[in-house]
Amino acid sequence: MDKSGNGYLTLSTYNAILHRQLQRDMNQLLVQDELPVNITEMYLMVLILESQPISQRRAATTLAVDEGLMTRMVKHLTSLKLINKTSADRDKRVKELTLTAEGKRLLDHALKQFNNWWESFAGDLEHIDINHLGNELFDISKVVLSDRHQTPLANGKERGTRRLEGGA
Repeated sequence: MDKSGNGYLTLSTYNAILHRQLQRDMNQLLVQDELPVNITEMYLMVLILESQPISQRRAATTLAVDEGLMTRMVKHLTSLKLINKTSADRDKRVKELTLTAEGKRLLDHALKQFNNWWESFAGDLEHIDINHLGNELFDISKVVLSDRHQTPLANGKERGTRRLEGGA
């Protein structure tokens, strides 16, 4: 694609295409299953599950959404009793997010749909080591977040979002 030899443009372009296709298809599947969340809220719930508690501000930075959208998503998910929002013990101004039992149940169901979406392509992706690719993208994300936003991604894990790889 990129004749200039700039692999960054190629990586960015195909990453955007893949993300938009996944986002569109997952939002349709979530609607079909009558789940009251969208893919961005699902990503937030995964982040909360893997990092709980996580501050609302850190979640916004990690997911690269503005604080207004984050506030609306948190308000929506708390009204559905899928997440809890509480003040941090050490600083009452910091709002921490945790997943409720109902949130975990909904997320488990949504992640099954997510994994089914990927599995539908498994036969065509046999030559690609998805775990290796995921780890490489995790490393890139970690550098971008820490260099640009001083936000560590690891959350005590060595690499990647294992929950998304292994399913619910």
